[in-house]
Amino acid sequence: MNFFNRLLVKISNLIYPFKAFGVENIPNGKAVICSNHLSAIDVTFFPTIFKEDMYFLAKKELFEKKFTARLLSSYGAIPIDRDNLDFKAIINAIKVLKNDNKLVIFPEGTRNKTGTTNLLPFKAGSMVFATKAKCPIVPVIISNKAKVFKKTYILIGKPFELTEFYDKKMTDEVILQMEEVVFQVMKNMQNELPNIISQSKKKKSKNHGSNK
Repeated sequence: MNFFNRLLVKISNLIYPFKAFGVENIPNGKAVICSNHLSAIDVTFFPTIFKEDMYFLAKKELFEKKFTARLLSSYGAIPIDRDNLDFKAIINAIKVLKNDNKLVIFPEGTRNKTGTTNLLPFKAGSMVFATKAKCPIVPVIISNKAKVFKKTYILIGKPFELTEFYDKKMTDEVILQMEEVVFQVMKNMQNELPNIISQSKKKKSKNHGSNK
């Protein structure tokens, strides 16, 4: 990202504050960052948390207007057809990973507009990038839809690899199996996050009281 892009991210982080747990789990080098998706603001959290430029997949419809396309591309966005097997997007995404960079994907395929934070079913093929590039998956759970001056909590899980699928043919059955593994990991994290937030607030309150 250039200076302008970084400035916009910093401004966004001030308006939409967040607290990240599990930053010690962030690996060096290439990885697929697999996150739920509640708001358009979500993408601004990752460069700050990971302290590096990030690439991410974005629905191709967002690239229809030239200005938006240029802006998204400057942030490392890769257009993808969510409804069909997009080989061009797959090749570009794998190239990013082969170059030792991190790729953010939202396996739900779109923002969750149900009014809940429940994980939506994953789009078919969302895990193919990690298996083709043979790299770690870093699961991420975002607590709530970003709101102005209201803190969002983000949990970074421990990286893992789908090694058992690396040399398998990507049939529909195998793809579903991969997605189920990742879905369950993220679901468990989502169940854990409220307790982590609660413990963090208690610790902060205790420390604040002892400093009086």
